Amino acid sequence: MDLITVIVASVLGSLAVLITMGIGIFFCCFYWKKRRNKKSGPDEMEPLQVGKAPSGSKQGTGNETVKDLTRHNVEDRPQQTALRLLPPLPGSVTTQAVPLSDISGKEGTSGNNVGAISFLHSLLPSAEQQEAAADLAREMSEPDEPAGQIQFSLEYDIYSSLLTLKIIQAKGLPAKDITGTSDPYVRICLLPDKKHKLETKVKHRTLSPRWNETFYFEGYPLAKLQKSILYLHVFDYDRFSRDDPIGDVYLPLAQVDLSKKPTFWKCIRPAEDSKLGEILITLLYIPRTSELSITLVKARNLKAKDITGFSDPYVKVWLHRGEKRIEKKKTEVHKKTLDPIFNETFQFVVPWEHIRETSLAIIVMDFDTVGRNEAIGKVVLSSRSGPTEAKHWGDMLSKPRTPISQWHRLKTF
Repeated sequence: MDLITVIVASVLGSLAVLITMGIGIFFCCFYWKKRRNKKSGPDEMEPLQVGKAPSGSKQGTGNETVKDLTRHNVEDRPQQTALRLLPPLPGSVTTQAVPLSDISGKEGTSGNNVGAISFLHSLLPSAEQQEAAADLAREMSEPDEPAGQIQFSLEYDIYSSLLTLKIIQAKGLPAKDITGTSDPYVRICLLPDKKHKLETKVKHRTLSPRWNETFYFEGYPLAKLQKSILYLHVFDYDRFSRDDPIGDVYLPLAQVDLSKKPTFWKCIRPAEDSKLGEILITLLYIPRTSELSITLVKARNLKAKDITGFSDPYVKVWLHRGEKRIEKKKTEVHKKTLDPIFNETFQFVVPWEHIRETSLAIIVMDFDTVGRNEAIGKVVLSSRSGPTEAKHWGDMLSKPRTPISQWHRLKTF
């Protein structure tokens, strides 16, 4: 019995070894075959061009389509473009442009582009930062219609970290008082610090003040100074009411070569508070009857002239031929409003031979029961006016018998 047991055990052991070896060989063959098929297959990351075979290649039988398995080289792919970002705010981390391939999401776009988009979004500044950067860039640009100019000079001592600013003078400032003058002064600070502000003296009854005042900013090493923005805010002083803002100037000190002790003449950007409002005007010209019609539709955001915070607006329209006043019309007065709706139309007879030398002066007034009526602002429409006004006039002439409507920003006298 012992011998038989040993023989049976040996046979079973040998069978077990053979079965194990067979299973191992089977899985090895299956794995090797799968690897060979994967290597010989197309690259999923690189698309294939499907089309007709070149003229020297072998054709398949029947209606078979021959696939050109030539892969795209890097040079053959569409040129990558860079994602443009808004300029960062001073003191913020600079974000570089990131190459961005075609991620339009069309059919055939790789799923890996989703990760690329998420990565790029993480690099973009927030919506608030983008809006602030856009506002700051707009404020630093040269204004189309400046509220005068201001002259100042800068000097920097790198050893004592001392910045010296001299406010010299201004010219061409708008009149803010009923006397036709202003009482200007300048408020100064170095952004982003808004707490420490300096001011010049007030120069009374002048549109071309001369200050010649010097101001010092201590404790500004060069690295800190290059992240600062010089901010000049020009005001008109009023004894019995809030001072009227005239305009402001932004100057990033990183753009200034302080070693040359520069002197600047900078245009003053009109302050938001000092805007006079807008008026919607419709023009119509009929050459056959020589009839020039103007419709004063409405106005918005007019400047308040009364202590109540409102105005009593009405509009005067003067027809000019050259420098000569020909005829005047005016609307009714609208009480206590900054957004009046006029809807009044006036007609003037203007022959075609005189249309080129004709102009319309639209003056928005504030009616006062006691005292003199005050002018809020004006617009002059003619072929020789500003770009916006001249375009409106030209559209009226190029499209006769057609009403042409356009908003116009009121201007100072």
